[in-house]
Amino acid sequence: MKESSGANLDDWTPIVALPNLEMSGAIECQHAAIVSPSDYRVKKLCEDHPKLTTFLSKFSGQFREQVWPSLLLLRTDAPKSYYTAEAVTAFRDIISLSIAPYARARRMLYDQANSLVFTNTFQFYPWMLDKNFEDMLLINPAQMHVHMLDEFKGQSFPEQSQASVMSGDIDLPLVEKLLDKWIVRFSEAPVVWEDRALFRSLNMANEAGRVPALTAATFYDVGRSLALWVSAYEILAHPGGTGKLDFGTVSALLESVKWCDMKLSAPTHTIPGKIPQQKQLATWICKKIYNLRNDFLRGNDVDGPALLLSGKVIIDFAACLYRMALTGFLDLHFNVPMPPSEDAEAMGAFLNQRMTFNAFQGVYEDALLTSI
Repeated sequence: MKESSGANLDDWTPIVALPNLEMSGAIECQHAAIVSPSDYRVKKLCEDHPKLTTFLSKFSGQFREQVWPSLLLLRTDAPKSYYTAEAVTAFRDIISLSIAPYARARRMLYDQANSLVFTNTFQFYPWMLDKNFEDMLLINPAQMHVHMLDEFKGQSFPEQSQASVMSGDIDLPLVEKLLDKWIVRFSEAPVVWEDRALFRSLNMANEAGRVPALTAATFYDVGRSLALWVSAYEILAHPGGTGKLDFGTVSALLESVKWCDMKLSAPTHTIPGKIPQQKQLATWICKKIYNLRNDFLRGNDVDGPALLLSGKVIIDFAACLYRMALTGFLDLHFNVPMPPSEDAEAMGAFLNQRMTFNAFQGVYEDALLTSI
């Protein structure tokens, strides 16, 4: 996450608004950024196109309180391959999955409410100014519509209040790796299976991370969300083509993680079966989530207590496991070579860098350990 500055005023294009997201600084790469209305790029756009200021000022909450939406921007000179619905949505999915699971892990650890645990915060608003900054435009599978800006009254999505994202809310090693992958995936180069699977999985996980029901939530809404988390695991672990995919494929992905805490790497947890197996804690938790998914989708009886694990909601464990599946898939480990031991300054910098990098994974590991 970068703090905004006035340097390098390149040309940017506003693509969509996110009214439930209040950014502090920006999350960005060379072609795209999600920024606050106070970002220097938005200020320049508003100077050049005053109707953008009008559009941003027309948002409110459900009780008429002023809301200023964040914006997703694309570099004007970015290749057209980045100006697709799939690329823009994938950029959003990177942001939501680098924040929401991290928020869930911290909620599990500290037993405190966290406004960022659901991916609804990162929803795109369906209406946006057209490319000429004149009229309002809506295009989705339900309808295509054009209207006048003067008549527009935007609102944040009602299921949640606007949530603030600070630099400490972001899983930095993950977001940096995924942004690098995004640049490659949506370039004009041929797409490899792994990159296609990664962003397909992220999109499924974004749906899994939403509020299970906007109102009148039932037991079954959580079951549907669990099923989506499992689908996100499976898409990520799929070997491609007609390759075999089952629980063993997913558990192998989790077991490829280089755990920081030895309690997570030890195969000390029994998975029942015709031949009981001793597996790592993450695999044991994943098996419980798999069994619940199967029961919900097949119509088997499910008891309420099955949705809890050591007193915590099991769907939060599902989100944490997804980050660890990404860790294995991306080889998201600290792989910087160690400097010579006699170079004290370089060694100190190395140890500090490693500790900072591993601290993020440590939050998820500590959250998973609350299951026992």
